Amino acid sequence: MEKSIKNESFLRRVFTEKEIEYCRKAENYAGIFAAKEAYFKAIGTGITAPMTSIEILHNDRGKPYLNGILNCDVSVSHDGDYAIATVIIW
Repeated sequence: MEKSIKNESFLRRVFTEKEIEYCRKAENYAGIFAAKEAYFKAIGTGITAPMTSIEILHNDRGKPYLNGILNCDVSVSHDGDYAIATVIIW
């Protein structure tokens, strides 16, 4: 992710303005990317829409959520060089 986020075209294809504003380091971008991928997997379509068609934001306490999408929970974790995310739709 460190190399990818140096490419402006990649940033604009994958992340929204608000997501870019939130991210301070590659770890943040990796977590948001993982959450987006987890969402598309949870709905069963794979990545068939633009990655910017969904937006991962964070509440005042830092909890991630899918902007405008109800009935789902998002969890993002980081460990060393890895970021993982889970999306549960209920």
